[in-house]
Amino acid sequence: MYFSMFCKNLASLYKNYDAFLIDMYGVLWDGGDFFKGALALLAEMKSQGKKLMILSNTTLTAEQCRSKYQAKGLRKGVHFDTFISSGEAFRRTLKNHIGNANTYFSAFLPNTDIFENSNLTRVDTIEQADFVYVGNVNANKIYFADCLKNKRGTSIPMEDLTSFDYHNIDDFDEITDILDLCLKYHKTLVIANPDIFALEAIGSGASLERRPVLCQGAIGEMYENRGGKVVYFGKPYQAIYDYAKQFIQPSEKVAMIGDTLWTDILGGNIAGYDSILTLSGVVGRFIEKLLPSVSQSNITDCINVVLRTISTKMTHKNLLPFSQIPTHIVETFA
Repeated sequence: MYFSMFCKNLASLYKNYDAFLIDMYGVLWDGGDFFKGALALLAEMKSQGKKLMILSNTTLTAEQCRSKYQAKGLRKGVHFDTFISSGEAFRRTLKNHIGNANTYFSAFLPNTDIFENSNLTRVDTIEQADFVYVGNVNANKIYFADCLKNKRGTSIPMEDLTSFDYHNIDDFDEITDILDLCLKYHKTLVIANPDIFALEAIGSGASLERRPVLCQGAIGEMYENRGGKVVYFGKPYQAIYDYAKQFIQPSEKVAMIGDTLWTDILGGNIAGYDSILTLSGVVGRFIEKLLPSVSQSNITDCINVVLRTISTKMTHKNLLPFSQIPTHIVETFA
């Protein structure tokens, strides 16, 4: 494996491109605030005429995202051109993914905004629904992906979550009940956030931690393992990149920036763009377990280990043939 460049940050690299698709969590956002220097570098890139599109797997609508991050200083026209959330893109292309469905059941945290003006009726039971939309699974409690245990009390490695039978995960009663009903009535799950987990800032002050929190993609893969059908929308699937291409000129040289090999880098590679991996997020967390420090001399070995031992478990089988090797690697965005 060979990376054409390994840098401390993006400052020495961004001039090689015209446009960027930039992941939010783990790249710009640490789960509670922007990484140090991220907004300043975005502003610098914009001032140099770069087209900046934030591409996030969040199921919030674009307007909800803009409002959330504006409160922390992110400004359209100053730091970015377009905010493309998976929820927004799914909402605008809904009929392409659900066929002739007329009713839906919203599991876990309801997110009815993405069904606004869709002519779909939300029903109260899974049995009545044409499909089941999977909202944020952390509505009633937070599921930390790094401390889940089986029924015997043994810890489950994060990379094994997607292949684990949810019936044998301790304190998974709500998830188990919903998925079992979906299986009983042969319902298709619709998931607009394929992430397995995301790093969130938990606590405050000296007790603040970045913890991996379970996401909808993990629920989808657990359901598929039991024979259920799932429709995914978001990175790494092509549909969200097709949606993003309306904001990109064919002549522009584009790079996808992300912190996860099996979503951001895989999706960018499939879309035909260069890809830039940041080590400030999910993959960096796995690499921390391999080596206390990462340098040009050992990064190839680290990424190879992640690709061989973790990516294969995190990637859907139909996407395994596609490359997850990034064009460039940076330690942090800024």
